[in-house]
Amino acid sequence: AVKRSFIKAELTRLMILSSKKCFYEDSKRTFFISLMRRGYPHQKSDLFAREVQYTSRVHVLLNQGSQRLHRGVPLLFPSRHNDIWKYINLNDVFDKITSYWARNGFSVSDELKGPVIKSLRRTENLFDTASKWNVELL
Repeated sequence: AVKRSFIKAELTRLMILSSKKCFYEDSKRTFFISLMRRGYPHQKSDLFAREVQYTSRVHVLLNQGSQRLHRGVPLLFPSRHNDIWKYINLNDVFDKITSYWARNGFSVSDELKGPVIKSLRRTENLFDTASKWNVELL
């Protein structure tokens, strides 16, 4: 099931990116050559490939657009990487923030009703420190 999903997802992505059928076929051929080099069974790959047809591209593109409209723009919570983030539910945090705004007379715009995502920067490590030292020395 995982291989099937992987192949279908990649072929769908290639279909969306290809403006012409010939481009899709070239990308598909390159993809299958890579799969064969990795040891994927050729017969199974062909079977899964039949489930994705370039003729359905318009339908897929229209559905992709409507799904994006419903998802909304993601709201990012930027922070540094810390293990505490494993235990924080951002949806609960967002609900608390918006309820506080509502109590104080502020409405939440539709742009802020998308998914909530944490954007964690990695902490400084030895490589970062050495790079700074190199810049200072040079």
